[in-house]
Order: sequence, then structure tokens, then C-alpha cells
Amino acid sequence: MDQTQEIMQHVRRIEMQARRLSTATFVGQYRSGFRGQGLDFDDFREYTPGDEPRIIDWKVTARTGTPYVRKFREEREQVLLLAVDASGSMHYAGANSPDTKLEYAARIAAVLAYSAALNGDKVGLLLFGGRPHFYLPPVKGVQQCLRIVREILSAPRGGEDIPVSAVVDEVLRTQRKRTLLFLISDYLFAPDKQAIGKLNFRHELIPVRVNDPTELRLPQAGRIYAQDPETGAQLRVNLADPALRNAHAQALQGHFNEWNSLLTHQGIDGIQLLTNQDFMPSLRRLFQRRSRFIIR
Repeated sequence: MDQTQEIMQHVRRIEMQARRLSTATFVGQYRSGFRGQGLDFDDFREYTPGDEPRIIDWKVTARTGTPYVRKFREEREQVLLLAVDASGSMHYAGANSPDTKLEYAARIAAVLAYSAALNGDKVGLLLFGGRPHFYLPPVKGVQQCLRIVREILSAPRGGEDIPVSAVVDEVLRTQRKRTLLFLISDYLFAPDKQAIGKLNFRHELIPVRVNDPTELRLPQAGRIYAQDPETGAQLRVNLADPALRNAHAQALQGHFNEWNSLLTHQGIDGIQLLTNQDFMPSLRRLFQRRSRFIIR
């Protein structure tokens, strides 16, 4: 079987799973957890005490001699952008993991894309790392979901992490209206307070961190040659040494603590996942948390 056929079979398997998981109940949770892009003008009505002065329409008020305010209705159509890290580290899978991190990310993206499509929303894709950025503009429809999964799974191996600021610049360049942005990555790149703040000010950022269990805690595998999946550099290490494993775990946890501190400080809520976990419960809890704090 050639690589194209293998990818298409994988796409169809993920599509079937995403269709099954994107039930009416889950789409309702998705809808309740996220606002539309803003407010659309609906009509005028006479001013009543307690109305905010900023919604008074002064032209109509001057023409009629009576204070009028503008009425608005929520614009329900949402634009969903899936920004997926396709750098070399995302192609990693531990010995007991059924998927690479990138394949796992494709499953998450598929469920989100199908939920958006069933809700009548537009969905697009930004693939970064591993090759020049690939951008698929947001449109409606199930065919777009299939294209998104196919592009993620066919991302070439290799490629180093790029600064998160470069991803932010690409999002800001392509998305003029406020967008719901799921940034799916292993977050092994350096935190950038300024870039994340700029992104979160313009758009609605939902970080999704995907890691393999074996990269958080190295296995006791004895002496091995470890290869950097992004640079190809090799290093001989002794994983039977507990000091080495502890130092690695502490360094990685320190890195993720920096990310968690940055996101918490800016009021950004997201989820952290391992590739041997079912991601649906975490997605549902995210939507439930958000729906409690949205005032309609």
C-alpha cells in the first residue's frame, strides 16, 4: 500500500470516529461554550431609564425628537481556526502509545471541525512547523473537515519548532474578524508573553497541549541512542540512571509551569492531554466551564 492510500484510510477512520463523537449533545455543548463573533444590529426602540448611553442612536434621536437606542442580536455564526503544530516533535509516539502526537491532534481537530460544521460555523486550518505555514481559509461544510484531517496527516516529518510569535503573526494577518482559535501543540517552544497577549486580545485563544507519556517521564530503557526528531542530532544516554530521568522530568515540568503561569495570568483556559487518554471528557469539561461564565 502506498503512502497516499494509507493516509486516506487513516482519514476515513478518523472521519468515522469524529462523526460518531460529534453527536447532537456534544454540538450543543460546543455551542453553549462559545459565543458568536459579536452583535448584529436588529432594530431601534425608545430609550428607557437604565439603558446604556453608548447604545443611543443620536441621528435617529435628533430626527424624531425622542431618544432611541439600537437593539442588537447575537451573531451566532462562529469562525473556528485550528492551528496545529506539525513540527518534528509532533511525529513522536512512545512504545505504548497508539498514535503519534500529530495523529492524536488530528483526531481532536476532526471532532472540533465536525462540531463546528454541524453548528453551521466556518472552520479553517493553519499548519505550522515542519514546512512553510499551510493555511486553509475557513469555510462551511463537511468536505472542509475531511480536507483538514488529510492535510494534518500528510504533513511531512522533520522541521524544527518555530517561535510562537511567528504563528501569532500569521493568525493576525489572515484573521480580520474575531476568531475562535484552538492552538494544538506539544508546547515545547518557548513561552512568549507579548505574542500570546497580542493574540488573546484580538481573538479567543484555547490552548490544547498534547504530550506523550514517555516524554514526560523517561522509561528505564538502559543505554540508548536518542534522536532529536527536529534536528536529527543523536545522543547516547543511559536511561537506567535515575538522576538523568529526574533531571529531565524536572526541566520539562519547569518549562510547562512557565506556560501555565503565562496562560493563567492572562485568563486563558485550555486543556492538557496525553496521547494514551480519551480527549472527549476534557473537551466536555472545557465547554462546561466556559458555558457557566458566558452571560447571554
